[in-house]
Order: sequence, then C-alpha cells, then structure tokens
Amino acid sequence: MSDEQKDEQKVDDPGDDAGQQEALFKGFISLVTGIAMQQLGKVANPLTGQVERNLDVARAWIETLKMMRVKTRGNLSEDEQRFLETNIANLQMNYVDEAKKPPEKAAEEKEKTTEEQETAAGKEAEDQPKETDKATEEKKE
Repeated sequence: MSDEQKDEQKVDDPGDDAGQQEALFKGFISLVTGIAMQQLGKVANPLTGQVERNLDVARAWIETLKMMRVKTRGNLSEDEQRFLETNIANLQMNYVDEAKKPPEKAAEEKEKTTEEQETAAGKEAEDQPKETDKATEEKKE
C-alpha cells in the first residue's frame, strides 16, 4: 500500500479521532454561521469593522448549511445534528427578521451598530496602556 493510500485510509476512518472530527465539524458550521450573520447585518465584518447587509449572500450561506444537513444525514452524532439544526434555525429566524425590515430601517440600524462598535473599540483603545507614553517617561528619567 502506498503512502497516499494510507493517508486516504486515515481520512476515511471515522474512528481515527472522533472528538477531533466533531470539533472540526462544529468549527466549520460556526464559521459558516458567522459569515451568514455578518451578511445579515447582525455583526460587523472583523476585517473592516463595518456592518454589511446582503440578504442574498446570507441566504446562500443558509442554503449551504441546509445542503450540509441533507448530505450528512445519518452520518452525524446526535450532538452534531442538534448543533447543525440549531444554527440553521437561528439563521432562518434572523433572516426573516431582517427581510421584514424596510431598507431605510436596516440602514439606520446598520449605522447605529457601526457607531456602537466604533465607540466600544475607542474605549478599548483608551483602556490599553500606551507603550509610547511609557517609553517617553523612561527617557525623561
């Protein structure tokens, strides 16, 4: 048996490390859920700090999770299945909530959320000791 075949056999063996695989599965579902929540305008994009709202993209991610549910049916533990179902249901409820909002209301909430996050980020920065101030004080001494 070649090394490549051994590697494939390890990947296909669900008993290899079930705990690690469950953690990876839940991590993947959480990642997709987080992306969908960003696109629903519920959380800010961590790269830009801006709240984005694109319901079409959010719906595509929800549909991706629903596809995962179909494709993994019968292959998940009860805990994994419940985790997937809970995330799908949560996203669907948030989608309906956002879809009901008129565009003006969604824009107002987006602006408000962005301002709140910027204020919170500013407070965090104020709470952090400034290294330049420390270095300046040390030089004076």
